[in-house]
Amino acid sequence: MRFGGLACLALLGTHPLAAQEARAALLTADRAASEASSACGFACGLGGVLAPDALYLHAGMPVIRGSEAARRFLLAQTALTPLRIQWQPLHAELSTDGTFGITWGVATVGIRGGPVRFGHYLSAWRHTPEGWRVVGHVQTALNRPGDVRRPAGWDVPSLPGLAGSGHLAPMVVADRAFSAQAGRDGAPMAFASWAAPDAVTFGGSGELVRGPEAIQASLSGGPASRWTWAPVAVVGAEDGSLGATVGEAVITVDRPGRTAETFRSKYLTAWRRDSTGAVRFVADAGNARPVP
Repeated sequence: MRFGGLACLALLGTHPLAAQEARAALLTADRAASEASSACGFACGLGGVLAPDALYLHAGMPVIRGSEAARRFLLAQTALTPLRIQWQPLHAELSTDGTFGITWGVATVGIRGGPVRFGHYLSAWRHTPEGWRVVGHVQTALNRPGDVRRPAGWDVPSLPGLAGSGHLAPMVVADRAFSAQAGRDGAPMAFASWAAPDAVTFGGSGELVRGPEAIQASLSGGPASRWTWAPVAVVGAEDGSLGATVGEAVITVDRPGRTAETFRSKYLTAWRRDSTGAVRFVADAGNARPVP
């Protein structure tokens, strides 16, 4: 079911049944968007649930802000036209006040009746009087960066300044501290330190990695690398219990006897604030961005 407004959602902290119904409504909205994507195309399915100020992360592009800009961009992606793009949520979580939620799960991309490639997705949602709307979305295997087409006369909308205070400031602070630790101690240690006990990341070969130890192990053992990143936007619940940062990262890989390789990416990271006030990430996903 869908709730008609935010007033009833304020009761979620004391009414488990209301929270359960709100979570079910979030999952219903997520699955309905996937069904629409399969039926009428990705620009229709995802585009139909984007909030006006949504942040969309498409491989090979900078962060795209705004539902109108995202839909116009997606309609120009002819490489996606013949594809059947679907996703299935594996997890949904709501903020304490019920105004914000996250979903993540598996995504499939392929030609009808042909081979399918698998990836993952992470979505951030805001509850509005019209129902749940996506305010942040990223997929890991939707497209190859080289297939991107920019619509004629279309420019990437600029992002607003990142607020340094307010109810979501602790998540921005956490994201920056997370990056600072990666610079000092390396990415594997930093990811383990900032991951919630049930945190997930999505491995490059399609695996789902859960928990601080597994996440640390998945980032260890390869060539030496240096990670830096910074948040450029933040969205979240009115009570600050759940939110997400969007940012830009640079990963430099050093291999003996070879020139260092630099990879530029962008990310969507979901954060939870626990009862002690500690902020830890619960899900993290990203894809490539172009050279500035």
